[in-house]
Amino acid sequence: MRMRITTGMAMNTYRYNLQKSTQNRDDSMNKVLSHRKFNSFAEDPASAIQAWRIRRSMVNTACYSKNNQDTLTRFDIAYATMAAVTHELTDLDGRSADIYAASDPTASGRNELGKVLSETAESVIHAMNGAKSGSDFVFSGDDELNAPFTWNADRTILYYRGVNVNAGSVKSPAEAPEWAPKDANGKAVANTDDAALAEAFRDSIPTETEADIEWAAYYKDPNVTTKPTSQAPDWVPKDANGDPVGKTDADLAQAYKDSLPAKGSAEYEQLSSAEKAWVNYYKDGADRPDTEPGWATTAAKDDFDVPEGSSKKLEDPNATELDKAWAEYYLDQGDAKQLKKMSEEEAPIDLGMGLLRDDDGNLIQGTYYSRALPGINMLGFGIDDDGDPKNVCMIMKQLGEIYSRCDKDTGKYASDQDYKDAMRLMNKLKDAQGAASGKYVDISAEASFLKQNQERLDLQVNYLNEQRASVEDVDLADAIQQFSWDYYCYSAALKVGTQLLSQSLIDYMS
Repeated sequence: MRMRITTGMAMNTYRYNLQKSTQNRDDSMNKVLSHRKFNSFAEDPASAIQAWRIRRSMVNTACYSKNNQDTLTRFDIAYATMAAVTHELTDLDGRSADIYAASDPTASGRNELGKVLSETAESVIHAMNGAKSGSDFVFSGDDELNAPFTWNADRTILYYRGVNVNAGSVKSPAEAPEWAPKDANGKAVANTDDAALAEAFRDSIPTETEADIEWAAYYKDPNVTTKPTSQAPDWVPKDANGDPVGKTDADLAQAYKDSLPAKGSAEYEQLSSAEKAWVNYYKDGADRPDTEPGWATTAAKDDFDVPEGSSKKLEDPNATELDKAWAEYYLDQGDAKQLKKMSEEEAPIDLGMGLLRDDDGNLIQGTYYSRALPGINMLGFGIDDDGDPKNVCMIMKQLGEIYSRCDKDTGKYASDQDYKDAMRLMNKLKDAQGAASGKYVDISAEASFLKQNQERLDLQVNYLNEQRASVEDVDLADAIQQFSWDYYCYSAALKVGTQLLSQSLIDYMS
């Protein structure tokens, strides 16, 4: 007996096949439109995992590329700024300055040279402060929101982020001044050592005139016991009656003490706090300066080893010159350490080098890039062994002051010391110019590296995109061909449905 296929059975089978054909058509159409092999993890788990890894690498590489572009922009700005600074220094160059400084025929131009040097220093600082990338100051190290350099009111002191670039110039009170008599070990003698002080006085006696020689013999030669009858030179110490003092150690030790500047005099006020402390020690028996004060040894210290309360000592009207001298020294040394720390600042940024940390949480060198550009590294900071500034702008400022004191008509130096200082600083200006040019070359090298790294990152993006395409993207020709076939099957299914419905209706009516 033949099995009868009812309309319900035929329709159920037809609907299932039609839905499958419709789904196949839609999937093929989506592949053609999206160009993707799969649109969900379930369709192809292995390929989906591989694609996720590739896309994560693409996102990271895009971040590296953005960081590299931003950093390259900063270095391009720094490069352009240092090019302008180097150009200004090269124009000044020191060659024309040498002519004005050492040649008498052109010496009358020294005053103008002083102005040029001073103005050039200020122009360089304007250029450094004007280097900005967006709202960030390029030469401010890791503090990018504030201008790196500032001047004091009379433009004689230059600050880098609030710290004097000449930090380190204050001598320790423990270091006795040159005029203090020293023992065989180079240590300052005690203010009670009359023999040593008397010997210091004898060593200072000039022998330029006949009167000098005659009176020098009296004070130096133990066989000469009678005072000369000639008028005593100015250097000979006098007693309260205006008569030359005797030659005993006590007399000459007191004469040495009396030769030091009197407290409150103009000469005394020109001394540093440390020199004042030594004057007070020898003249008035004040505390010996080469021992740190108790308040400093017991006080807590900050990150730069500055004892707490040092700043207040400078403002305290009751503080002794010795306390002020040590406070100035501590603060100055703290500033020097702070400058050193700021010169070594880094602003780590990830350019695709790994960004790894050691067990202590510190970034490992070579796995990151620092975009920090401390301005003091470009222009110099601190002082050298001669006590002269290393900062090129401060050298120009000091030279400008020396040349400004020269005679306007003849160009003659105000003093022999000014001449010596000018010759010494001129040589150091050339060295500072060379150092600034070296930093310009360094920035150029860094910019070249960043450009090469950008090219590498761009290639990496291209390679990753090709790898992604091989995993995710369909072959468009095959996808269109498959879509055409699935669409044909769908159309055929619709036609079969029409025939099936007609036959089933006739069958039902019979």
